[in-house]
Amino acid sequence: MKKCLIFSLIVALLFNCNHTNKKVVMDADYLSMLNQNRELRSENRVKYLELAGLFKLDSISNSFGKAASNRFVLNIDYLPPSIGSIHLSEKGLKFQASKNIKVSTETGDQIESLALPIDAFGNSVQLTYKALKWQVITRSGALYLRVWDSKNPAIDAFEGFKSYDINSDFIFDANFNYFETAQQETVASKLGVNEVTNFIGQVHFTYKNTPYSLDIGSQGFLMVGDLTSGETTYGGGRYMYLELPEVDGRLTLDFNYLYNPPCAFSEFTTCLYPPRQNLVPFKIEAGELLEKDL
Repeated sequence: MKKCLIFSLIVALLFNCNHTNKKVVMDADYLSMLNQNRELRSENRVKYLELAGLFKLDSISNSFGKAASNRFVLNIDYLPPSIGSIHLSEKGLKFQASKNIKVSTETGDQIESLALPIDAFGNSVQLTYKALKWQVITRSGALYLRVWDSKNPAIDAFEGFKSYDINSDFIFDANFNYFETAQQETVASKLGVNEVTNFIGQVHFTYKNTPYSLDIGSQGFLMVGDLTSGETTYGGGRYMYLELPEVDGRLTLDFNYLYNPPCAFSEFTTCLYPPRQNLVPFKIEAGELLEKDL
């Protein structure tokens, strides 16, 4: 009788392991890698915390500076009344500095005026004035002025996000399949306009006996929403990157690596929201929470 009981327990344990499909050993090495990932992500957030403005260029002349008379007003103490203006014409974009304002390129050259051609990625060169930096970017075919301030008080004010306790229930031995060709899809964005993005394949996993598939973008980029979105996590979903195999095959899908997108902590972002097929009908109680450390 005792042997039968032991055998039954072993069978039950093996069944449970096969059911969860988890192969990750949550040891000191695992914790170290996860913590390193979170620390690196925290360091990379500084550039988003520096964001001080995002303005649509829908006029021929677009002046910006501290004065209320500018088309785009930046309420930053050290700024002059006007820094300059970005002019739109049939010939393209051109920046013109205000009188006695010393504007520099990334290489340190001072300029009074400069043509701003848009590159293959939809961006212009960056220009600077003291701690301020700006650049024209393209989103959904429209042009925007994006502004950074390396002295932005938001940098010191931000104290980070809390995370769920590490949860082994959300680590899966999943399967990844590449699409024959990348698939373009229109997804919603923080700007309130739709963006076209590429998906290169799907990851397949099983949770509580139900199979699910998520579309994956370039370089393993995953956007996912779940039933915690808008409650304990950011309402627009969360992100993570997967380490993809070179060909169709197995990979580890570890939702403990989920993190909040930039739009969770800066209003001047343009991040994308998960497509409909990446909204799962259960709570992913792993990864970053929306609640900030106090």
